[in-house]
Amino acid sequence: MHLRTPTPAQASLLAPYLAATHAVLDGERLVGGLALAPVRPGTAELTFWVSPEQRRRGVASAAVRALCGQAGERLEMVTDITDTISQRVALNAGFTREAVRRGGRLLGGGRRDEVVWARLPGDPPDPAVRPLPDLPGEVLGSGEVTLRPLGMADVDDVFALLNLADVRARMVYPFDPTRAGAERRCAVAASEWLAGIRAAFTIRVDGEFAGDVAMFNEAFCRQASVGYSMRPEFRGRGVATQAVRLLSAWAFAIGVQRLVAGTAPDNLASRRVLEKAGFEREATERSRFEGPDGTRVDDFTHVLFPAPG
Repeated sequence: MHLRTPTPAQASLLAPYLAATHAVLDGERLVGGLALAPVRPGTAELTFWVSPEQRRRGVASAAVRALCGQAGERLEMVTDITDTISQRVALNAGFTREAVRRGGRLLGGGRRDEVVWARLPGDPPDPAVRPLPDLPGEVLGSGEVTLRPLGMADVDDVFALLNLADVRARMVYPFDPTRAGAERRCAVAASEWLAGIRAAFTIRVDGEFAGDVAMFNEAFCRQASVGYSMRPEFRGRGVATQAVRLLSAWAFAIGVQRLVAGTAPDNLASRRVLEKAGFEREATERSRFEGPDGTRVDDFTHVLFPAPG
């Protein structure tokens, strides 16, 4: 694979997709194109297109890396927040995720968020390090209880879960209980995973949606926090405990050194889940969160460490 200035015929073939400044060739066969467009002095935005039969073969990543090796200016890539294929290309080419631009893209009569990626001259040519790597398979677990990465197929289930009164009362972070909020939660999950922010899963019992569980990553100190919510009919059956065990095992396998989880003092069921999963109560953070009635609520902090050796 190599790059060169497109011929008029190649530029014409690429024109429906981008105003190509570079043709991507396999021998003499056109397999894609790159476009560099100045956006400000010393900075250009990079876009790419690869022919359908060449996709998922590393062509885009290799082409972008090759162009980065020639660039003497700051390069930016701007991707739709749901376009995880382009985000993987950026990561594989050594770009750094810098920001989320809210409502930066008009699409279908509405606005969609964009992710801004950047690469400077002299940045390492290697793929960016991902604190949250992909799963070794499609799901975590192989028995009755499995964890599956959260996605758009889960919108209906997540919307129903978030609107259970007792689940809403236990939520400690702001959330949008509308269907649009559930759609956004599911839509950004894969991007947040790639960014190393959060690994979100649905909990499945023989394939049926039972709840959700997520790990919020703190890569700088190799710590992560765990949170979960369950449908009422799956509570008291050991499902949440097994889900936390599965997530904890994966977390330690990818290098997390400390897992924390919190419960309200009156949430005895959640405390039992954590205890059965091996967590130990470590501390009480007084007046940590605001409760549903506006009063301040303590948080019982529980911790779990990898097994010695």
